[in-house]
Amino acid sequence: MKDGWIEASLGEVITLNYGKALARKDRNPDGGIPIYGANGVMGWSDHTLTEGPSIVVGRKGSAGEVTRVDGPFWPSDVTYFTSHDESRLDFGFMNYLLKSLNLPSMARGVKPGINRNDVYALKVPLPPLEEQQRIVAVLDEAFEGLARARTHAEANLADTVQIAARSLEVMLQEIGSRNGSVAIANIAAVKGGKRLPKGEKTSPNITPYPYISVKDFTEDGTVSTKKLGYISEEVQQSISRYIISRRDVYISIAGTIGKSGIVPSELEGANLTENAAKLVLERGWSNEYVYWCTRSSEFAKQASEQTRVAAQPKLALQRLGAIQIPKASEVEQTALCERMNSLRATRAELMDSYQKKLQDLDDLRQSLLQKAFAGELT
Repeated sequence: MKDGWIEASLGEVITLNYGKALARKDRNPDGGIPIYGANGVMGWSDHTLTEGPSIVVGRKGSAGEVTRVDGPFWPSDVTYFTSHDESRLDFGFMNYLLKSLNLPSMARGVKPGINRNDVYALKVPLPPLEEQQRIVAVLDEAFEGLARARTHAEANLADTVQIAARSLEVMLQEIGSRNGSVAIANIAAVKGGKRLPKGEKTSPNITPYPYISVKDFTEDGTVSTKKLGYISEEVQQSISRYIISRRDVYISIAGTIGKSGIVPSELEGANLTENAAKLVLERGWSNEYVYWCTRSSEFAKQASEQTRVAAQPKLALQRLGAIQIPKASEVEQTALCERMNSLRATRAELMDSYQKKLQDLDDLRQSLLQKAFAGELT
């Protein structure tokens, strides 16, 4: 322990007060007082439970999450909110101290929760108040730099996404201005998927018969197998005509409209939900090219115009077939796909770099906190 520092139980200097449930009638989306849940703002009100500043600590749910609040707020009943001995503990120092303790690891139970007595028992280093304030100033400056680095990385990633989107729009507009357009029904058979027989459900237990639902469609135009459902051979036999090939393009047509992609080779012959359609393309048409057409703003505009809303949005197969896409030669289709796949690869590389940078920033943040509370921060 550094000279002048002492070790104390957290409960000697901090009190974790219980948050309180707020009746629905007392909530107001236009109110000026934030209602905090275990992991941040969950609503608004005109009522205040504490004037702040205080630290919200998740008690249930996102147990152990730490959120600094500098003004008046209402902490909900799944939280604790702090009060502290100001003669021994600086507020900013308390914030960083709680963040350094990895409180989520203390959550227990089926519905994870934090027992405040466990938190109170933690031994923590306490420098003199003046030293605490110096440490806070150093950490504030360092964390502002980390926040700027994160913002810069996010901006680079967003720029790459925008470049790809703009490139797609420009290329499709150029192709369309040269060649005109063609209705989907004139280049593909538009076929629906099939609902499971009454009383039947998918199972997470793997069988040779995967059943693809809209929830399995990813934002990158493929199908995730993480939560894929499976059906029995008997059920598959009853809907065996409603399968999809990796040469097709799928498009969601109910609820979520226009989410599209191509199934990976390992899902060749999988059954497809009734909430999606497949485009079985004629010779000379690339499924990748048609997929990229479905990602354009013009396709989204037409799909919206063709959608009918009753209990839920629905894009009928005939109306899907009426949507126009730019007519393109095989050479033009290949060129567009190569360009878009190159941009996609660049984005994937940048995403990997972004995730690594975020991890590096998190590691650096934790390293700074550890050094701060070991008295090694200069």
